[in-house]
Amino acid sequence: MRVLLVEDSEFIRTQFLRLFEGLDFVEVVGYADSEEDAVQAIPALKPDVVLVDLNLQVGSGMHVLSRARRGGYTGKLWVLSSRDPDFYRSLCEKHGADGFYDKAHDQLQLLDDLRVLAGEKPVF
Repeated sequence: MRVLLVEDSEFIRTQFLRLFEGLDFVEVVGYADSEEDAVQAIPALKPDVVLVDLNLQVGSGMHVLSRARRGGYTGKLWVLSSRDPDFYRSLCEKHGADGFYDKAHDQLQLLDDLRVLAGEKPVF
């Protein structure tokens, strides 16, 4: 499963890279820390899944979702956020998101969803 991580915080990127480390069903093909870098990286790297933070230093994760869909991206767009999921989930879906994960609490669910998408059996 080819994954692109769109996250502007080096600390959080490192946490997610450690989370994916050693998993044979996940290959992090790159990361982007701004809206423009993400929009350019998606067609260049052809990930199966793009994990998008809503808060970016330059640009917006919400715009990444919209621009990726308008650009023809058909893979999974999953949001990683610490924002209120009850409010933002439906808004993100309107912009093209396929899933919404709380950065602090949904890491195991994210791993399981990646595992299933890759054709593996879920653990949790």
